[in-house]
Formats: sequence, C-alpha cells, structure tokens
Amino acid sequence: MQSETPPNDDRSSSEVVLDRVTHRYGGFTAVQDIQLEIRAGEFLALLGPSGCGKTTLLRIIAGLMRQSEGHVTIGGEIVDALPPNERGAGIVFQSYALFPHMTVAANIEYGLRARGMPKAERAGIVERMLALVRMRDHAARYPRQLSGGQQQRVALARTLAVSPKVLLLDEPFGALDKNLRLGMQIEVKRLQRELGITTVMVTHDQEEALGMADRIAVMSEGRIEQLGTPEQIYDRPRSLFVAHFVGTANLFGGRLEREGERFAVQLAAGGRLQLDDPGPCSRPGQVSVSVRPEHLVFVPPADGTINATVEFALPLGPTVVHELALDNGDKVKVTLARTGGHAWLAPGTRTGLAVAPGAPVAVFQA
Repeated sequence: MQSETPPNDDRSSSEVVLDRVTHRYGGFTAVQDIQLEIRAGEFLALLGPSGCGKTTLLRIIAGLMRQSEGHVTIGGEIVDALPPNERGAGIVFQSYALFPHMTVAANIEYGLRARGMPKAERAGIVERMLALVRMRDHAARYPRQLSGGQQQRVALARTLAVSPKVLLLDEPFGALDKNLRLGMQIEVKRLQRELGITTVMVTHDQEEALGMADRIAVMSEGRIEQLGTPEQIYDRPRSLFVAHFVGTANLFGGRLEREGERFAVQLAAGGRLQLDDPGPCSRPGQVSVSVRPEHLVFVPPADGTINATVEFALPLGPTVVHELALDNGDKVKVTLARTGGHAWLAPGTRTGLAVAPGAPVAVFQA
C-alpha cells in the first residue's frame, strides 16, 4: 500500500510570520499593524465579521495582494517580493475553482503539469492525492458529476499535490449545507492532522473556528482583538466584542466589590453574583459581566439571587434554550442539556438564577 504522505513533508520550513502588516485601500485601512506568528503544523482560524480584514490578510499571505506596510515571512524567508506560485502557499477558495472541462484526475494533475514534472512522477502523486481525499473511484468524473463535498475534496487534493508549505482556506465550507459542512470539517481536520501542514482558515462561523482550530485570531476593524486557543477565546474573552461575537453571552451591569479573598457583583437588575476570579477586570467599580447561557443554572428565587420570569422555552435537539425577563425587564438566556425527561420550565415560572459552580465569568470595566 502506498504512503499517503505528500511528496514533500518538510514541516520545519512552514512557519508563517506577519510582522506589523498593514494594508490600505485609498484612505481606508483594511488591516492595521498585524503581528502574528503561525506555528509550523498549526491550524489557525482568522475569525471575524464581514469587513474585519480577515480575507485581506489571507490574500496577503497568499501573495494575491501586496501589503502597504510590514513583512510576510514563510519558513524563515521574507516573501514580500515573491509571486503566489513561488511562496509555497496553496489556497482553496469557497467556489473551489475547478476546471469544468477536466476530469478529477486532470484537475489534481494541473499544477504538477504546469511545473513541468515528468508524466510518471505526476501519475504517482495524483494517485496518492486521490487516495488521501478518498476519491479514487471518481478519478474519471467531471466536476459537474460531483457533489459539493466531493468538489471540495478535489480542490484540496489539487492544492496539496504541489506540496505547499502552507494551506490557506478561504471560507471553505460556506457553499455546503449544514450536514455536509460538518462532515467536511471533520475530513479537512483529519487531512490537516495527517499531513501536519500549517493551515490558515478564514471564517465568520464561530462554531467552525472553535471546533477546528488549534488557535483562533478574532479580528475586528482590521485588528486582532484576541489570539488564543478555542477554550481561551470562549471561556476567557478579553473584550466585550469577543464575548459577544464568539458564542452567545448574557450581559449584566453592576458594581464589582471585594469581599476578602473573593469578589461579588451587585447587579443593577437586582441580586448578587459571587465570583472567585473575575477577569480581565478585577478593579472594584462599575462593570459589565458576561455569562454564557449554559453557565447559568436555576435556583429557588430568594433575596440576593437574580430573580426572573420564564417567557418561553425553545427545545433545540439536545438542548433547551430559555428566555427569561429580569425584574427590570432585561432579557436573559439560559441553556440546559435536554435529558430523557421534561427538562424545561413553563412560561410564567418564577425562578432564581446563579452561576454554575466553577463556570467561567468575564468581567469588563464599564
């Protein structure tokens, strides 16, 4: 059985460094002063809303766009002056960009043929790529005869065939339906792990980034708001933007007070939140507290608790989302795992709310 390792597996030369990269379109700054090191073999997601600069940054790495300031280094070499085909970066677009008149095998072979590789060597690499993406039985088909997921596999194989140092993915799952998207996310993650290839993915899908990436760079208005592991981004957001863009968060206003070794927030809506480790702000004073819906639990209503009234419950497969109204009218969401029994509260139910023991809470200066 032939190895499924690509022809060139030199991982030591695949680190990507962006050194103070800035790009302007006329008077508009698309990305500003980006300092980022992407480790060899790492899967990094550039996550952010439309217009935040993530696609511009990917195109700069690929060489499809020249930055206004700063440097791009791949494998220890500054590549600013190199064209895309000499940078060692392969890019897969959302549209896949397959040649409709070529078979699957011919599409995969295209880049190798363009480089003048001998026929016998090309054939061996195409065979390996077909096996890698599990498309051996479709080698003679044309793109129009393939599903969206199959076309994506071919686009990946064509990019990987030329042994790029870095794999760039531009919203790669945007054209797929939900069920197929999950399957392809698993498949791409499998390939990335198997090959150990440095990968940078642009996405606006938070679940996609949280599920696939080793680290996430959350971007807003051309800057990186926070860089960290999925757990750090989700559980310990460093700004209100990250807290609310990544996942869902309830926001409570109040006053942070110190109580010996612990902290508490006296909420404007009534009630108190006890905190062991507030962050990123631990300075007493007016604050905003961000709590994930799954980190809140129902408790008996009482003085000192956050009291609320259930307005509706929405069963969503394995979970149930409750929306409640606090006594001051503010809305709060609580998510519970759905068990075998009836796991939700009826509209009109009065209840108290508390943070689950050990659950992370983010506190920001107001």
